[in-house]
Amino acid sequence: MILWLSFNPVFSQSGTTGKWEVVPEDGELLFELRKPLTSDRDNWNISHKVSKESLTGYSQGDNVTFFLRRPAGEIQFKGSVHNDRGEGEFEFTPDAAYVKSMKDNGFDLSTDELILFAFMNQTIQYVSSLKSLGFDDLNKSNLVALTALDVNIDYIQSIKKAGFSDIQVSQLIAFKAQQVTPKFISDVKGFSGGDISANEIISFAALGIDAQYVAEMSKSGYELSGDELIQFKAMGITPEYIGTLKASGLKDLDTQTIVQLKAQGITPSYIESCKKLGFGEVSLEDVIQLKIFNIDKAYVDRMKAAGYPQISLQQIVQFKIFKIDEVFIKKATEFRGSKPEPDKLIQLKAVGDNDD
Repeated sequence: MILWLSFNPVFSQSGTTGKWEVVPEDGELLFELRKPLTSDRDNWNISHKVSKESLTGYSQGDNVTFFLRRPAGEIQFKGSVHNDRGEGEFEFTPDAAYVKSMKDNGFDLSTDELILFAFMNQTIQYVSSLKSLGFDDLNKSNLVALTALDVNIDYIQSIKKAGFSDIQVSQLIAFKAQQVTPKFISDVKGFSGGDISANEIISFAALGIDAQYVAEMSKSGYELSGDELIQFKAMGITPEYIGTLKASGLKDLDTQTIVQLKAQGITPSYIESCKKLGFGEVSLEDVIQLKIFNIDKAYVDRMKAAGYPQISLQQIVQFKIFKIDEVFIKKATEFRGSKPEPDKLIQLKAVGDNDD
């Protein structure tokens, strides 16, 4: 496991020293390496677990020196370690042959990237293996991401065998970042009907869409497609939310109406408040409009008190769209010598706005 906390990939081959700390974790050693902010680099942190066996000369005490030697180069650690907890300074020496070989393959790695590759024990053979698997258009950013996420060849082959033989590098990176496994792919295919794209898999993993969520939606009366599942989960639509809509009498709603209601934050209590505005029967389309334009009872009462007690719902929506208020009503009345009808008032405001 590696955690790259902050990294700017555009660096020169310099700055090979920094600070380190180590703590025990899960039977291994969790190292954190840090380099300070400079004129050409942000703060740089990298954390990674390594086994004691991978270190040369590792020991406990004050003023100890030990090494991590990998194909990409050597990291020398100096400092103090007690009970596998310690700190000190490190120095990285890149392997010249490794650097040249990577450059010959089209990857001019910075010092910070080489430190990452050393930590992850990345090899030149990995690049060749990627190309043999069909990733001929590999660039440095992708290679660094694949290395940081520990996307090994076994993982790539397992994903290809799971039905994504033509997966792109960027999708592969996203798969690993979202912890997509062959089992997860199999589960998703099982509850989505089998025809699922790599991007949908990524969305399912990122949103936490699983068999339980699908089953709960099914019990609520909705057999959702892949796109609908993504929409519902992204909007936070739960079986409980659907239950509240049904309890208020809103049954047999189509999926897009539910998405609209949730997107606008419309609840059964809000729908009830719309019915009390004095417009008689109110449709869901009316409710959505009232919510979109933030029309509440206070505004309706003000317009009625300003001389429009019989105003219709559609007229009140137009009033709000054109920002008609008591001041404009008064000016329009003075201009015409009498209070304009609602539709005429809307026309006057529209013409005035266009003139502005």
